[in-house]
Amino acid sequence: MKVVSAVLLALISAQSVAKTVEDVRIDGLVQMPSARAFDVIGFSESESYDSGKVYQAITSLFSTGYFSDINVYEENNVLIFDVEERPSIGNLTIEGNDLIQTEDLERGLKLSGLEIGEIYKPETLNQIVQELQRQYYALGRYSAKVSIAVEEMPRNRTGIVINIDEGDTAKIVHINIVGNKEFDEELLTKDFESAETGSWNPFSSADEYAKAKLEGDLNTLKSFYLDNGYLDFNVVSSQVSLSSDKRDVYIVINVDEGKPYSLNEISLSGSLPISEDRVWKQVTQKTGDVFSRSEVTKIIEGISTELGDDGYLFTNVNVIPEKREDHTVNLSYQITPGPKVYVRRITFSGNSETQDEVLRREMTQFEGALATHSKIQSSKRRIERLGFFGSVDLRTRPVAGTSDQVDLDVVVQEQASGSIQASIGYSEEDGTVLGFGISKRNFLGTGNKLSFSATRTSSKQDYAISYDNPYFTVDGVSRGVSLFYEKSDYADDDVEDYQLDEIGVGLNYGYPISDTQRLTFGVTVKESVVQLGYTPSNETEYYIDTYGENYDDVIASLAWSDSDLIGGVLPTDGYSTKASLEVATPVGDQQYYKLGLTSQKYWSLGGSNLWLFHAKGRLGYGNGYGDTEALPFFENYYAGGSYSVRGYSASSLGPKNSYDDPDEDTSALGGNILMTGTAEIIFPLPMVEDHKSVRTALFLDGGNVFTDVCYVDNSECNEGVDLSEIRYSVGLSWTWITPIAPLSFNFARPLNSKDGDSTDFFQFQLGTTF
Repeated sequence: MKVVSAVLLALISAQSVAKTVEDVRIDGLVQMPSARAFDVIGFSESESYDSGKVYQAITSLFSTGYFSDINVYEENNVLIFDVEERPSIGNLTIEGNDLIQTEDLERGLKLSGLEIGEIYKPETLNQIVQELQRQYYALGRYSAKVSIAVEEMPRNRTGIVINIDEGDTAKIVHINIVGNKEFDEELLTKDFESAETGSWNPFSSADEYAKAKLEGDLNTLKSFYLDNGYLDFNVVSSQVSLSSDKRDVYIVINVDEGKPYSLNEISLSGSLPISEDRVWKQVTQKTGDVFSRSEVTKIIEGISTELGDDGYLFTNVNVIPEKREDHTVNLSYQITPGPKVYVRRITFSGNSETQDEVLRREMTQFEGALATHSKIQSSKRRIERLGFFGSVDLRTRPVAGTSDQVDLDVVVQEQASGSIQASIGYSEEDGTVLGFGISKRNFLGTGNKLSFSATRTSSKQDYAISYDNPYFTVDGVSRGVSLFYEKSDYADDDVEDYQLDEIGVGLNYGYPISDTQRLTFGVTVKESVVQLGYTPSNETEYYIDTYGENYDDVIASLAWSDSDLIGGVLPTDGYSTKASLEVATPVGDQQYYKLGLTSQKYWSLGGSNLWLFHAKGRLGYGNGYGDTEALPFFENYYAGGSYSVRGYSASSLGPKNSYDDPDEDTSALGGNILMTGTAEIIFPLPMVEDHKSVRTALFLDGGNVFTDVCYVDNSECNEGVDLSEIRYSVGLSWTWITPIAPLSFNFARPLNSKDGDSTDFFQFQLGTTF
């Protein structure tokens, strides 16, 4: 602080003398408004002052942080404050940061007063450097360096450049647990997020040290011991040592295991508004079992849910352990149910497109009814199954002034449920794909589905329009109507040489059996016209000679489905199973039937919706009846390609056809029996943030098609199912749901291909939306 004034020095030597000035002036203000400056010094013209009051004004001005120097003097009975302001921050640049986002750094700097427009305070820079380095140290970047450069700018401004060298993440070389006697180190560290540096894995960062990760591992270690009865377990200390170059980390964890406890007595206490038998059913442990904290937590949740299903939504369950000298423990579950709770009002938010009614009709929890845990969870699950929302959250909110009422807030986040697109794509299987389509699973926010598609490939033209109303009646009976036209020409494909034209209309009704199960009844009227190519096989020519080229069929269908898939286009949880029967009735020209069974399920690996195991399978069987001896050849099943057994060319597996000319190349005939299956491990790519639209998986495919009846002179056709003919492949798939069109890549290697099989290592599709 500099104060230069002869008058002020005189005043200091004679503090008892007070003077009166005619005016007060402040010179040198640029940043601080003059009105605020006068408020800070606290006196004005014609006001008496002494040295103490002047000193207090100077102190107040300095405390604002705006000034680096202040001179006070009197001139012609005017008290003048001559100030020199600190520069303001005119520019703030952060360079070199990748690990921590610039927005996050700027937010932290702002809290420290370092942002454009604020006053530059040099004393805060060292604190900021230390804080930034501390953040990088917590992330395991011990070699990180932070430097700050200050540059002068015009108009009393300062430019600040923060240079960050993030360095390399320190690698964990060794993790050592000391004091463990009952369990070996490998078992104790099995579920750690941290791991010692081992074989190279580009998708893992487990060997990169981070303080937060180690703290989580210590909690995991404690949970392991508590789940195995060690109530006295304690982490005595955890030590982290660095190598001299700050690249290697050594972790030592000292533990005191104690001894395990078993259960001596289990009791219930408190008020039980429901029968004890129902509560005891939730108690899965018994006397003599080893104590487990995770099991206790499940029991508490089970008891809360059981009472919650009777309206006691805010039940409080506490467990009181009593240790005994013989290393047994008494557990008392203390239950405080509170009053029964009713739902006053249900509100919906976040559904800017979807009508409230679409959400409300999925609710099994009603307004004015008793609030039950199971109905609230069932409502959440039903809304998630719609596939219209990225997230669904149901929150209970107590009603002010009451103890027995809540409002239920349903908060959703909508996601795209359809598209309007024209696309040009390419598929290894279909060649060039030209398409136009409108697909809306939530048409006009009604929950109904409208779709129209027009697709043309090198071998097929496909036009279809359909409209499905899942709530044709208030009871959930659905109705769907569809029109379709398809023209196929397989002359240049790997299947039969023929052209097929089909046109038809379908009507179906679905009846709900439960929340997840549905029966669907339908009828389709279809006309099919077949034109054989120049070199038809014996099989197709025989069928055309026997039954003609034109067929008018009436196909009745019955299907049972059970679906609880969550996640929309790329599911992350649940299962689905569908069994179907299609019968071409005697009313039409052909009589045949087709039985189908498809099923799939997702399992979470390690409690994450990013690491998943997915299994799916499909079975199909068809045959003729009545006047039709066999399944029509154009209704045959095919296998191979991106949608069944990857690594083999599309529709190339199974029995081959036959020709009178032995020099004619055979092609896939298809079959009336289908068996395919897939097992996948789905995993996240570290550089991808939007896992809802991108999926990567390692897969194992298997399958083939078979036939019951072979043409008499076909030596390459065997009747019946031969499991030794199942083809297998392994590979990697990558799918991206882009805003324009889906994009999918498959890299597959056949495991047991045989002579005559057509294989493809790389298969992809672009723009094949419908």
